[in-house]
Amino acid sequence: MRSLQSISNPTKPLLGILEWFRPGEYEQVERVLADLKTINVKHLRTGVSWADWYTPQGEAWYDWLLPRLAREVEVLPCFHYTPPSLGIVAKTSAPPRNPKDYADFIDVMITRFGKYFEWVELWNEPNNINDWDWRLDPEWGIFCDMMKMAAYWAQHRGKKTVLAGMAPIDPNWLRLMCDRGVLSYFDAIGIHGFPGTWEFDWQEWSVNIQNVQAVLNRYNLEPELWITETGFSTWRHDEYEQLRAFLQAIAAPVDRLYWYSLYDLHPELPSQEGFHVDERHYHTGLVRQDNTPKLLYRLWATGGLEAVQDIGQIKGRETQQHPQFPIRQSSVLITGGAGFIGTNLAHRLLSAGQSVVLLDNLSRPGVENNLRWLRQQHGDKVKIEIADIRDRWLLRRVLQNARMVFHLAGQVAVTTSLKNPLQDFQVNALGTLNLLEQMRSLPSPPPIIFTSTNKVYGGLEDIHLRRNCTRYEPTDSLIRLYGINEGRPLNFYSPYGCSKGTYEICTG
Repeated sequence: MRSLQSISNPTKPLLGILEWFRPGEYEQVERVLADLKTINVKHLRTGVSWADWYTPQGEAWYDWLLPRLAREVEVLPCFHYTPPSLGIVAKTSAPPRNPKDYADFIDVMITRFGKYFEWVELWNEPNNINDWDWRLDPEWGIFCDMMKMAAYWAQHRGKKTVLAGMAPIDPNWLRLMCDRGVLSYFDAIGIHGFPGTWEFDWQEWSVNIQNVQAVLNRYNLEPELWITETGFSTWRHDEYEQLRAFLQAIAAPVDRLYWYSLYDLHPELPSQEGFHVDERHYHTGLVRQDNTPKLLYRLWATGGLEAVQDIGQIKGRETQQHPQFPIRQSSVLITGGAGFIGTNLAHRLLSAGQSVVLLDNLSRPGVENNLRWLRQQHGDKVKIEIADIRDRWLLRRVLQNARMVFHLAGQVAVTTSLKNPLQDFQVNALGTLNLLEQMRSLPSPPPIIFTSTNKVYGGLEDIHLRRNCTRYEPTDSLIRLYGINEGRPLNFYSPYGCSKGTYEICTG
């Protein structure tokens, strides 16, 4: 009988990434392998579709895919999806008419590709109706027969076996598998969990794993416990919460963990539920579709897991433990507070004895060092909210006791606005509108100071410059002393100028 403490290396499970590939995504595979090398991950879980195997391009695809992956990483193939022609009904989640067909498929895969993997995972999320339509197998008889035959044959062929991850984690379903004798054929049990994304009644990882372990102990079974799929969707721009979910997962008392996923789902592709039926499916990656890294990936790639853990601990205890409650002390709120201006402003205010709340999403590389410096200088006197200005619910909370607001947050590059004008407008214009709307809802809104840019005046071609040592300055002495006259007409000639000018108009 195994306790949680007896699980090998419980605080640091073997860590891998989960990425699904569609047939023909050769460039995507190379991209994944390159990024896995960047974050020093050597384990990859991926799907091998039984249904795709039966398509015209299926054999050629897997003939290329599995050897290519195995040259770089340890592969965990997850064999799933019934060919519609073999199902009770014509869909990939249907039970096969003959359960032995699946075992035969596993035999073919091991014969053809067995040298490229040590473990095989049989099916995916069987208690999720999108992956196994249990309405067509209400007593689970077909599934149990299929699993026992496939797992027996895989072990006979020298492979270790993983029972497909439950989603949601369901001890009653696991008990049924034990009663049917299925688990005796498996070397590891997979579980899935998405706290903060899909799990509305989520308990801590340790609680869920303890419930699973209790079932295994009851039947005197000692398979390894793996989290074969977990992740966090940043559809609400809460990248710090993705980082925290990751840290909670890698602290779980399991033997192995696969994080889902490296990349956001391409917006032109359908998810399992359909085309944009559920927007959360499109934002589970560590990297956005425009190849820009999210907070977790950036820290992981540049400083390893130590950097991720460091930022995970940087928030003050008050805001981290009670994120739903407003900050009670009257404070100065600085959005974009981890930037150059925000950091120096915060230092000045804190040195004068004022209470300060910094809000920043840490999207600009290196600004986390500014937070460390402020913490070294002022300790817990500075309250830190690592969040995005587009999260209007968080803005409502941090504004509750703000006596003044310095709005410095924004996307700051013209070049970025040309590459991704939508993001630029969402951050600068919509983010500011969120802030103003939340302030407007307050009984007594605090005063606000915001930073703009000379880009709202266009190219300023009539302002002549001269070089002064290492910088350029206007030749006109009045402009040099006082800046651009406020009577100058606005000229939003770039997406950046437009987004910044929008909130000048909103506040004007």
